[in-house]
Amino acid sequence: MTEVINDAELAAILDVIHRETRAFWDKDFDAWADCWAHVPYARTMGYWPLGGIKVVEGWDAQRALIRHMMEENPAPNPTAGRYRRENLNGRIFADVAWITYDQYGIDTGDPLFDMPGRSRETRILERHDGRWKIVYVGWMLEGDASQH
Repeated sequence: MTEVINDAELAAILDVIHRETRAFWDKDFDAWADCWAHVPYARTMGYWPLGGIKVVEGWDAQRALIRHMMEENPAPNPTAGRYRRENLNGRIFADVAWITYDQYGIDTGDPLFDMPGRSRETRILERHDGRWKIVYVGWMLEGDASQH
């Protein structure tokens, strides 16, 4: 594979990641779903103290889970978008990219959607119909909100 070194591609990928994160906390299902490739191999794997290890396999399962979570708790969280990202690392190829980073969030009081403190994040994206789409999200919430 030939790596693509292109600031525009990196900006487009980071934009998808930002929009997906924001839509999740804003509880905007359609905007969130637009950031994902609707494919059976899409995956989410994560850990947070409240829920333990969570693995969701396939777009249909992911869509159903997030829709249910948003319907059960539809109020957007106005402070959840306050985060910073550091230690960005990744590679971009013609139609696949992977990005890792540390994300620092605040405790917003929204236990199902909260990610306070440091979370180790991974995203894998693929180009579908000319647009970058997420196919994998991995996260491990270490916590310690004082780090924000």
